Amino acid sequence: MIERARKISASVIFMLGFTQFHSFLSAVYSYFKEEYSFVWNQWVTGLFVILLFGSGFLLLKKNPVRIPALVVLLAFALFHGLSTYFYQFKLLENFGGDDFPFEYTGVTLMAISILLFVFLLFIRGDTSTSVDVQVEKWKTKWRISGIVTAFLAASLAIWALVSLILEYNRPSKDSATFSFNTNFDMIIASLSAVLLLVAAILTFKKGSYLLAGIVLGIGFIYLMNYVWFDEWMRYAAKNGLKLAEGENRIFGIYLLIALFATLSGVFQLVGKKRA
Repeated sequence: MIERARKISASVIFMLGFTQFHSFLSAVYSYFKEEYSFVWNQWVTGLFVILLFGSGFLLLKKNPVRIPALVVLLAFALFHGLSTYFYQFKLLENFGGDDFPFEYTGVTLMAISILLFVFLLFIRGDTSTSVDVQVEKWKTKWRISGIVTAFLAASLAIWALVSLILEYNRPSKDSATFSFNTNFDMIIASLSAVLLLVAAILTFKKGSYLLAGIVLGIGFIYLMNYVWFDEWMRYAAKNGLKLAEGENRIFGIYLLIALFATLSGVFQLVGKKRA
């Protein structure tokens, strides 16, 4: 049972790594397409992509190594804690607006990494897989649930992609201006759809801790996107502003993607066959 908990922890680390991959990819896209400059924290984000995936794979080894994961998680929590303080709390303090939209991604990632650090630090016990052998028979229904929800999430990602293509690039002068979605969101929707379909197909056989973690990462990214949008909508309504007209439906789809991707990731982990 302890072995399974360790492997699930690796999946959560993969989830964290995929969120950083998304952030780093966004920075690369902005650098080449929008002529933004790279700053130090974006390079650190790219480094964490490598470190998180690397430490996750070390946990999946036959003879697992926990120390790298503990060190990386602690550094990751520190990085996002400091980033949240300087780029969120200090900015809000300077603007003097307590009701200004707050971006919860950093503080949420910090909380997850701290909880996972504590879990891995104190996890102890027999690594026997006897419990896994006993429950192997009922894992099929969980894998099927993971497959169905992954297909649903992939279908929604494709729907979001088509909607963005049709509405964001609509040439009509009467089209609503998109404030929160860009061409980069089309790339992410395409990538998410492909990864979700791959995860669904491979789950037919036995599943993958790596892909389950990536699917959870997709769910997390879309959930945080929705929360960020909702924060701005509440702020706009409170201050009589008009923002993101026409984007409500897109973010409604994002919320559904977050729901089904998260469920799929959990189902895949529960139904994962023993290696």
